Amino acid sequence: MRRVFSTALVGLGAFLIMAALLVKFYAQPNLATIPTNYESTTELQAEGATIFDAATLQPVTTDLAISSFTIADSDAAAPEGVVVWVNRTSILNTGVEGATCDPTVDAALPGCFKQDSERVPFDAETGAAAECPGCGSYVDESYVDGDSYAVRQVEVNRSGQIYKAPFDMAKEDMSWWDSSVREASTMAYVGTEKLDGLETYKFVQTIDATQIGTQDLPGSVFDVADDTVTADMMYAMVRTVWFEPTTGSPVKRVENRNQYFEADGQQVPAFVGTVEYTPETVSDLVDGGKSQSFLLGGMVWLFPAILLLLGLAAIAGGLRLRSGGRSDSGHHKNDRELVTA
Repeated sequence: MRRVFSTALVGLGAFLIMAALLVKFYAQPNLATIPTNYESTTELQAEGATIFDAATLQPVTTDLAISSFTIADSDAAAPEGVVVWVNRTSILNTGVEGATCDPTVDAALPGCFKQDSERVPFDAETGAAAECPGCGSYVDESYVDGDSYAVRQVEVNRSGQIYKAPFDMAKEDMSWWDSSVREASTMAYVGTEKLDGLETYKFVQTIDATQIGTQDLPGSVFDVADDTVTADMMYAMVRTVWFEPTTGSPVKRVENRNQYFEADGQQVPAFVGTVEYTPETVSDLVDGGKSQSFLLGGMVWLFPAILLLLGLAAIAGGLRLRSGGRSDSGHHKNDRELVTA
């Protein structure tokens, strides 16, 4: 019986040591990558924002509800290590009764201030933009066309981090993509901060006022007699993001946005306000960050070390049991020989 238990312990020990190696060198690297079946909805808000109302051709102050739906295109013709996400962001004016958005933006839809869709290929491990000619990389954007909305598709060559930071983040500046200026710029590391017990890395990106396009608007918008005025669309941003460093996932986001039309020395707000994750979203992301960071972080050293120690202990116990069994057997045999003699 001792031999059976001994063999079982040695076998268990070998299994645990193998499991430690698999966790460290196989499971952890495979989990530290973006899944191809990803799907999520993130809720944001902008309370007291000032937006340009296409129906009245005037700026209005209102609360905005923003929903960002993202899904991975698992059928995309992407090379190994590249994932393709499709995102649709809808911005609703909550001051309008029955506010809703539809993939085909129309001025007749009540309260649909803006809706954009984008298709983005990026590296599954680093989160940085990736070249993928066969994947498609574009933005479907809505814009004001006179007194109504229209939609146009624009191809985009992206760079920098897109939706997330790399796994196992470093405390250093990184390049972050901005979809409005259509280029990446520095997002500076400014320190660590705890959110409900979760340690996060805090980064800030500052974009000075930049012309991002032009817009034909009625002259009345700028109190001029001209029927149409071609205004510059100006954009400035201070973006602050808190990341869970093990996964590189954002858990809190605050954007101070200043977008306005400029013509004849006048500025008319187009979208001015603070856009941020809702408190419920932050709470959910922090809770998820805690469990994910423990799982991924533990797979680096803690879980493999525990499995390794248990495996070595099991093998040592099995060998000791087997050795002790032989010693006892020999002792009894000598006793019987002495009695017989």
